[in-house]
Amino acid sequence: MMSPFYRVIRAIVKVAVYLYFRIRKYGVHNIPKEGACIICCNHTSISDIMFMAVLCPRQIHFMAKDELFKNKILAFLFSKLGAFPVNRRTGDKSAINHAEEVLKQGQILGIFPEGTRHTDGAPHKAKPGTAMLALATKAPILPSAVYREKAKVHPFQKATFRFGDVMTYEEYAGEETGKAAIRRVSELITEKITGLWEMKH
Repeated sequence: MMSPFYRVIRAIVKVAVYLYFRIRKYGVHNIPKEGACIICCNHTSISDIMFMAVLCPRQIHFMAKDELFKNKILAFLFSKLGAFPVNRRTGDKSAINHAEEVLKQGQILGIFPEGTRHTDGAPHKAKPGTAMLALATKAPILPSAVYREKAKVHPFQKATFRFGDVMTYEEYAGEETGKAAIRRVSELITEKITGLWEMKH
């Protein structure tokens, strides 16, 4: 369920997004209507967050880099929208605990598994954090991808956003344990996102 504040901000952003971008969307029906889910996407621009929030019919709780929370006004806004900071330079236990709580409450967690933006536009290797979280919580994973012909964002640019098929814990867990399991699930996430991205427009 969306909070009233999130619903209002999403409506405002939706108008801006459809005015300034030419968006194609596929697979929105793959987003679970209820229950916990980790949405994973490649990351090229801050606009990726806006696209995901606008296209997803449920509120997404984004795990965002802590640098975005240094400004008190932005920190207040992001927090009200359900986002929370993560220190990418350390094993941020508080962020991990918060993410686990989001999933335990049956909500959607948004993660960019590459850990940072890549301006070349192409998906990059997923860091182990997303796989670790998924394996620990047994939450379904929904791979997604945004594709632009030019990585640099500009008004009226054509962008395609695809949501893939949900992967349940039974589908992605496998028989490995420990680091081997984390490595395999990370590779699977990278593979799924890349496959969606390669479909282009």
